Amino acid sequence: MHDAQEQGTRPALPRSWSPAGVAFLAIALSCAIAAALVVWRHLGQRHEEQMHAHLASHSAELVLKVSERFHTYRMLLRGGQAFLRSREDLDLDVWRTYLQRLSFQEDFPGVQGIGFAQWIWPGQLEAHTRAMREFAGSDYRVWPEGQREFLSSIVVLEPADWRNARAIGYDMYSEPVRREAMDRAVRSGEPALSGKTVLVQETETDVQAGVLLYMPVFGDGMPVATEAERWAALRGWVYLPFRMASLMRQMLDQHAGQIRVQVFDRIHAPEALLYDSHPGMPESGSGRVSTERAMLGGVEWIIRLEALPSFDAEHDIRQAEFVSVVLVGVLLVVTALFFVITRERAARLARTTESLRRSEAKYSALVNLAHDGIAATDADFRLTFVNPGFVALVGRDESRLLGRSLDELWADGGGESRDVILARLGEGESKRYEVRLTRGDGRQLTVLVSLAPLNDGWGHMKGAIALLSDITERKEAERRIAHMATHDILTGAVNRLMFGELLGYAFVQARRSGHRFALLFIDLDHFKRVNDEMGHYVGDLLLCEAVRRMQGSIRSSDALGRRGGDEFVVLLPEVGAATDAEIVAEKIRGALEKPFVLEGREVRISSSIGIAIYPEDGNDDHELMCRADEAMYRAKLGGRNRACRVR
Repeated sequence: MHDAQEQGTRPALPRSWSPAGVAFLAIALSCAIAAALVVWRHLGQRHEEQMHAHLASHSAELVLKVSERFHTYRMLLRGGQAFLRSREDLDLDVWRTYLQRLSFQEDFPGVQGIGFAQWIWPGQLEAHTRAMREFAGSDYRVWPEGQREFLSSIVVLEPADWRNARAIGYDMYSEPVRREAMDRAVRSGEPALSGKTVLVQETETDVQAGVLLYMPVFGDGMPVATEAERWAALRGWVYLPFRMASLMRQMLDQHAGQIRVQVFDRIHAPEALLYDSHPGMPESGSGRVSTERAMLGGVEWIIRLEALPSFDAEHDIRQAEFVSVVLVGVLLVVTALFFVITRERAARLARTTESLRRSEAKYSALVNLAHDGIAATDADFRLTFVNPGFVALVGRDESRLLGRSLDELWADGGGESRDVILARLGEGESKRYEVRLTRGDGRQLTVLVSLAPLNDGWGHMKGAIALLSDITERKEAERRIAHMATHDILTGAVNRLMFGELLGYAFVQARRSGHRFALLFIDLDHFKRVNDEMGHYVGDLLLCEAVRRMQGSIRSSDALGRRGGDEFVVLLPEVGAATDAEIVAEKIRGALEKPFVLEGREVRISSSIGIAIYPEDGNDDHELMCRADEAMYRAKLGGRNRACRVR
């Protein structure tokens, strides 16, 4: 009776299967297993493809970051080169002051220092040593010792800490790796990166591989068109030393424990290894490796990224998908017999859903905590989502941003029109560009905008994802470097190198249109007396105030340049007659003869001004400058405080 009741509470199972049923079940199970194997293989291939694509993206991003960083370093060297070329004499005190005021370690992280290596001509070693001992101390010497045909010496290296002080006097030209890069810099006239070496700054602990970036410095005004002329004009090299581990740690701010980064010099070999984020670890055979090459200063770096086991940050759901496929196949064949498996499948799906929910929450937190601005737009470029970083960047409330077109925030329209940008996004192309952004408080920022299309399930664009990065400080640093390379560091007047370019351009324009232009040569009378009696500080204040008065006496299209000391030149790019230049010279003379009040004391100076007119007084820059200089000396001999023209 009890057995009969149990049979009534559950489905009856057939005691035997028919041959057709067995064959059908066997075929169904075989198809399910085959389909499961195909799906598993496909999921594995897709997973590996995604891993390789992810790793390749990080590799390309690192190469771009390294290339951009070294481009910035080349700009720093060009600024140093222009500064040294703008001075007739190699004044190491002024050079050291320039480096200390540059604050380059704040704007250029990863740099061990910036210095100048002086080229020592044969037979000049003793004279060089005497001069340097007056500047650097009695213990200065050029090392390593020994007879060599050519010599160089590190004479200034900032910051002057204990590590950099070890390098003073070192002859880098005596070491083959450094010499090859120094020779290449002179041959090309461009920045040159050395191969792998060990810096003399290294101690017995924490020894790192090092590289150096050289920029040749030539004498001002000397010809440098050929290699022979460049060697004849060579004064030395301004250079940057790098400790590779310290340099690379500045760039590896993501996935530090998930990706192994190796950098090789030219070849993938142990002896060429410049940097390894996981030293001592053997190379794995997983095949999850991405290799890129970067050309930096004439040297090719091989950058190798290897995915570590922890690199796969996303939850791998391949096993869950595979089991689901198997369960579906089994359920289609024996649904009535395996009801419990349905519950197991539901439980597995619930765990998968929970995993997806956690992943969504994780990425939502990453977006909300990101420092950069992240936003989403609809197909008409109207904002539909902004993260807190975006709100902080643009300085506007979220409620006032949503529904507003993204390009309405740009101060200059963002270059291309909205229709062109949307057309490109619709074709699947990403876009990256710089714009000026107007914040809610009226302040303008320079931002780097990266746009990527956001597609629906059918491949149609339904909007865009925008990433905004504030690069205002970087652009300002670039502007400061460019200004220092073309202007006098004390007075702000145009330096000799830049003034020469402006004068050359004035000749081209005058010859093309047939008009006149004028050159004024100005010498401050009695400046040396003020400088000697009241000190250099007051003399510097006097020079700055004199420049301000002279700038106020000329047009915005005219150029005021400092040749050195108390000598200045003014370029009037277009004059109708010689009297026009005389009127400007008289305005400058009158402005400079008025009393100056400096540090509570009244100071009086005057000026002697020489005038030269193109084409009457000269047909090239050298001749015109000489004529203006002669006219200035006529003014001095005539009693000073006057303007003269050579007759």
